[in-house]
Amino acid sequence: MAKAIRVPRKKGEEMRRKLSSSGILDEEYFPSHDEKYVYLPVKKSVPRYKLVEVEARKRELRKGFKEMLAEIVGESAEGVFSSYDIVGDIAVLEIPDNLRAKENEIADALLRTNGNIKVVLRKESGMEGEYRVRRFAFLAGEKRTETTYVEHGVRMRLDLAKVYFSPRLSHERGRIAEKVKPGETVLVMFAGVGPFALVIARKQRDAKVYGIELNPDAVKYFEENVKLNGMDGRVEAILGDVRKIIPERFAGVADRVLMPLPKSAEDFLDAALLAAKKGGIIHFYTFVNRKDGKGAAEKKVLEAGKRAGRKIQILESREVRPFSPSTVQIVVDFRADGGT
Repeated sequence: MAKAIRVPRKKGEEMRRKLSSSGILDEEYFPSHDEKYVYLPVKKSVPRYKLVEVEARKRELRKGFKEMLAEIVGESAEGVFSSYDIVGDIAVLEIPDNLRAKENEIADALLRTNGNIKVVLRKESGMEGEYRVRRFAFLAGEKRTETTYVEHGVRMRLDLAKVYFSPRLSHERGRIAEKVKPGETVLVMFAGVGPFALVIARKQRDAKVYGIELNPDAVKYFEENVKLNGMDGRVEAILGDVRKIIPERFAGVADRVLMPLPKSAEDFLDAALLAAKKGGIIHFYTFVNRKDGKGAAEKKVLEAGKRAGRKIQILESREVRPFSPSTVQIVVDFRADGGT
């Protein structure tokens, strides 16, 4: 038996992360669930949640993944597996060539130390093709790439082998959602399976959110996710090219435009500026050389504004995440007023 808190299933993963990061989650036991609730083992009481006694399965091994990893591969693991992506119940590892011989042992260790993970994949390629998707190799667990991911109370179905998705933008999605005001018309370019659009719609129920996406598979999941979260009529998934759809439907319409393109977003700043009404706000994501910093990203915005004859006011620019030792992702929030 273990002490646990009872959380609605749709909020289970979000709460698990919070408890884990704060050290309250009792990692000695696996979480359990029924049709309506997830039962999260805890070391102490949690405000607003009643402690209950539950039958909980002890972890097969008390050691953590990093500790087991060190035993498997020794010093060669130093700094390589300090983090890995978890999307729903799928873990995605990046394993260097010199450790490939032990990759299945590594994957098995991850499954045995994390009861929430059912699939372990290895990145087999970078982002490829028109839709910027990645190839994976199956390492352990169930043989699938489709999962349900939960973030900020939003459930999203997706297939990692068919769509682009990054859990590392979770903070950004929450940050932008907090900024959206009642009655805004929000346009998400390169919307994928809908993470930005859905999180915004959950936070601000009076906003109208549109998402444009070129990948048919992503739009299929986006539409499914709109229904899954009960957002019909408030969120619209649109299949197509932003360069064609914005002039036809959204010229001067949007109070807020998001540009979460994984690569070459600066090539579409003209389309974003066309969509933004006078005084509209644009959130521009781009990759720059670390040594050039935020200034390089702001320069792209100012040059695009000059070409479009729009006066640009930089509201904020900040580093979102490191991408490689030499490259970082930057977001620039800016207001686009009328003519200069």
